[in-house]
Amino acid sequence: MITQIKSNRPSVFYNNTGWPNHPTQTIVRMPTTEELISLIRSYIKSTEKALTKAPTGRIQLHTSKGYPRYYYYADNSATGKYVSANDILLISSICQRDYNLKILNALYNQLKRIEHKQQVNLPYELDQIYHSFKKGKQSMISPIISPIEDYIREWYSLTPACQNTFPTKTIYLTNKGEQVRSKSEKIIADKLQMMDIPYIYEPKIVINGISKYPDFFVLNVKTRESFIWEHFGLSDNPNYASQNLIKMALYEKNKLYMGRDVIPSFETQEQPLCAELIDDKIATFLLK
Repeated sequence: MITQIKSNRPSVFYNNTGWPNHPTQTIVRMPTTEELISLIRSYIKSTEKALTKAPTGRIQLHTSKGYPRYYYYADNSATGKYVSANDILLISSICQRDYNLKILNALYNQLKRIEHKQQVNLPYELDQIYHSFKKGKQSMISPIISPIEDYIREWYSLTPACQNTFPTKTIYLTNKGEQVRSKSEKIIADKLQMMDIPYIYEPKIVINGISKYPDFFVLNVKTRESFIWEHFGLSDNPNYASQNLIKMALYEKNKLYMGRDVIPSFETQEQPLCAELIDDKIATFLLK
């Protein structure tokens, strides 16, 4: 459950319990340029320190009957020596060193790109380095950025779905078997699933003591930013529109802004949901 979204968000979202290594129970956006530079420099410092104790040689990974087999090659040696599980520390140390060297190069490259006003996606780029290693080597590495599959798993575990108990007369089933309240919500949910966007339907959020149930809580797996998605399905209904204006005012009062933290979609009786527009919103907020 999202326990609280505070009025004044902290200026720093990355720490030992937050972006980019662990999700939180609040909306998370990218840090400022200054915060990002500070984080990259801290990663550089810790990585360089780890490399001062790195062993020499190299490890080659082979697979036999589905199991990894490791061979150690001394520097400038063409002959490898099989490394048993008893030498697991040597294997992991060399795999970690190779990973750290790639990470360090990427971090310095990111700093240079920031200086030239170029875009940097720290979690995605570093996660790609981890996944460039074979599975047998990944198991030997402690990544500086948590793997995205671990992040997503934790993100889901923090926030239960379907918390809104308000009764409904009509139920639609999404492609993954969830019950939603409208055909349009089914379209959105199925689009998110089809495009591998993690989403949670109708979680509970508490804003200054007021419980709200947004239609969707969604995650950009590249930036590890989270968003609220609100679909306004009866925008031409005065009572419905009034209730949602009150909700949006509450969001904005608590620094959750439409088009930045809240993804909106609309429809009326005369203008039904546009599937192409949903595709565009997903591409704009959740795939970049």
